[in-house]
Amino acid sequence: MLGTPTVLITVSPEVSAQMRPPRALYPNGFKIGNSLGKPGKRDLQKQVLKDALELLTQNTRPGSFETKDYPAYGDYFEAPSVGSK
Repeated sequence: MLGTPTVLITVSPEVSAQMRPPRALYPNGFKIGNSLGKPGKRDLQKQVLKDALELLTQNTRPGSFETKDYPAYGDYFEAPSVGSK
C-alpha cells in the first residue's frame, strides 16, 4: 500500500501516543504553541523541522516517538497569572 509519509511534532507525547502516529518527534520541554521552538528562534525552528523530516528516512516502528533535547530552547518565561503573589 502506498501513501503519503507523515511525521508528527508533538509537545504532548502522552496524548499523541493514543493516536498512534506512524512516527513522531517530541522536542523535550517545549511548551504548547511552540512545537518548533520560540518565536524568532529561526535556527532552532529549522533544526527541529530538519530532525522531524529526517525521521522520514529512518525505518521507524509505527507509533514510535523520538525524544530530542534542544538546549537552544532555553527557559520559557511565563507571565504570572493575575492575582498571584
